[in-house]
Amino acid sequence: MTEEPPRPDGRQRLIQSALALFADRGFDGVSVRDIVTAADVSVGLISHHFGSKDGLREAVDAYFIAQFEEVVTASPGQDGGGAQIAASQWVDDWITRHEGEAGALFGYFRRALLDESEWGAAIFDRFYNIAQTLVTRLDARGQIRPDVDRLWLPFLMIYLELGTTLLEPHVRRILGRSGFDKELWRRRHRAYGQLLRSGYGRQRAARTADET
Repeated sequence: MTEEPPRPDGRQRLIQSALALFADRGFDGVSVRDIVTAADVSVGLISHHFGSKDGLREAVDAYFIAQFEEVVTASPGQDGGGAQIAASQWVDDWITRHEGEAGALFGYFRRALLDESEWGAAIFDRFYNIAQTLVTRLDARGQIRPDVDRLWLPFLMIYLELGTTLLEPHVRRILGRSGFDKELWRRRHRAYGQLLRSGYGRQRAARTADET
């Protein structure tokens, strides 16, 4: 018989409950009472752990970013032909770890970006830094072609990730299920990974000796 995973402690439940509620209603649309009710804890725990609702949001931001910092800190590091296979497996494992909270994580990001406040700007800046660090890391390994525009590559990576996040209601309507459905999520990452590596246009055949 499979054992149930241990229940998160009160602090973690507050962070995860607040993330889901902020994603759904926005920061101003959620009361402290809403959060403690969802987390099944006493009101005093917010003051004890975070000082205030604003302090809780800072902890939620840190938790949100930490899930994506894994891309830089824990992604495969090898070069050569095995790197692509390892990266695909790593993405599969990441999706498996986060599929239960994908809706809240990406909903939180969507809400922050659409908020057009300092909160949204700060979240985007931290996400951009993750993408930029990843590009720098890949470049240092020689895994990015010389002709690729380094200025725009981090933004393009973010655009591809955010497309499903911002357009989730339309993706769900057209495909009949969430873009964060585990199977579709994996397929999406493989598709845009291939797009980033190879583009989508036909590659011109190498010029023959007669043409040179």
